[in-house]
Formats: sequence, C-alpha cells, structure tokens
Amino acid sequence: MPDFWAQLEHGAAEHLGRETKFMMFQGTHFTLTHVAGALLAFIFILILASRYRASIAGPDQGVVPPRKFGLAAMTDGFIGAVYNLSVDVMGEKNARKYLPLTGTLALFIFVCNIQGLIPGLIPPTDTLKTNLVFALIVFLVYNVAGVINNGLGYLAHFLGPKIGGFPWLFPLFLPIEIVSHLARPVSLSLRLTGNIVADHKVVAVVAMMVPLLVPLPFLLLGTVVAIVQTLVFTLLAIIYIGLAVEHAEDH
Repeated sequence: MPDFWAQLEHGAAEHLGRETKFMMFQGTHFTLTHVAGALLAFIFILILASRYRASIAGPDQGVVPPRKFGLAAMTDGFIGAVYNLSVDVMGEKNARKYLPLTGTLALFIFVCNIQGLIPGLIPPTDTLKTNLVFALIVFLVYNVAGVINNGLGYLAHFLGPKIGGFPWLFPLFLPIEIVSHLARPVSLSLRLTGNIVADHKVVAVVAMMVPLLVPLPFLLLGTVVAIVQTLVFTLLAIIYIGLAVEHAEDH
C-alpha cells in the first residue's frame, strides 16, 4: 500500500511542523506513520492484556500455567520478568506499586522496537519525539514519587551531605544535581533513538541489497537490539524510581 503510506507520511506535514528549533531538537522525520505504528502497538497490547485477563479469570486464578505457550503465557512471562527486576532494585512493595508504569513502558517499547523487523512497518521508537515522551514520563514520576514519599527530605539530597547539621557544600552540589537529573531524560531518549534508528537502517539497507537469506542474521541481531534497549530503558527507569522513593535518611 505505497500510496496509502505516502499520503499518511506527508498529508499532515503542515500540522506536525514547527518553526522554532533548538540544539538537538531540529527538524525530524516524525510523521503520522510513527503515530500509526504506536496505535498498532497499543492495539496489540490491548489484545495481550485481554488474553492474559481471560487466562486468570478461571477457577485457578492463573495459578496453574496454561498448557499451551500462547499470548497469555508470553505476557505473563514478560511482565513477570519486569516485576522480578523491580523487586531486586526497589523491593517488593514498591515493585508492585509501580509495576503498572514499568510493565507498560517495557511492553510498549518492546512492541514498538520489534516493528522495525517487520517489512513495511516503521518502529515508533526511531524518532526522538516518541522516546522523549517516555523519558519525560519517567522523569516526572520519579520526582513526584520522591517528594510524596520523603517530602522535603527528597529535595534536601540536592544540597549534598550535611556537615555539622548544615549542607555547606550546596553551592557545588546543587548545580551538579540539577544538571545530572535533567540529563536523565535526554540520555534515556537519545540512547533508545540512536540504537533503534541504526538497527532499522542496517536491516533496511541489507534487505534492499540482498533480499533473500542474507538479512536473516541482521534480523536476529535486530531482535537482540530490541530486547536489550527495552531492558536498558526499563532498568534505568526502575533505578531512578527506586532511588527517589528511598527513605530520606538513606540519601
């Protein structure tokens, strides 16, 4: 459907354009095709969630594993891995509390990443605009969670260690802490964008040059990249949240 995708890519250019540009936020290749890919990921995740919900609605409440390895079992294993990773970092209580966020992020990013290996689809995560939204959500959540859990104690750690009951080194520590926290969403989004763009371009070029058999190793490598980048983004999000919700005396 080349005509359909061409119209989808260029039909709303005037609505997606902007006049102001700053640093790395220059003109991008973001189009409605990325929006369509995100919607496909959303629909697929809804199907996964409905299948998993149906699997635990029986009399055994999901305690007995299904006999067949289907969508429900895949979803259970994927989210279970995210939960176990969260438990190791932030403890069982906080892992349960923030699993709706960490599990959804991991599942959505993975489904978006894997679209780059399907001919005719574009991964929504190969544009900075998509990934920056994920990173800003994590940035907002962990800072709000830190304030809610520790109050002013969370903000106090920006001032550095106390010497004689007063943070005398705050002129040095405050700007360093602010810059380091602002760098987190930038690094999260740029890392994911760079790896997915590079992987997608390599697979596309090889498939255009030699479409038979030769792209298979690159597709396998692309699968590894999709998994690793999902793991890295999710793990860093878990670490940031875990550090923020620690007790104030631990900072």
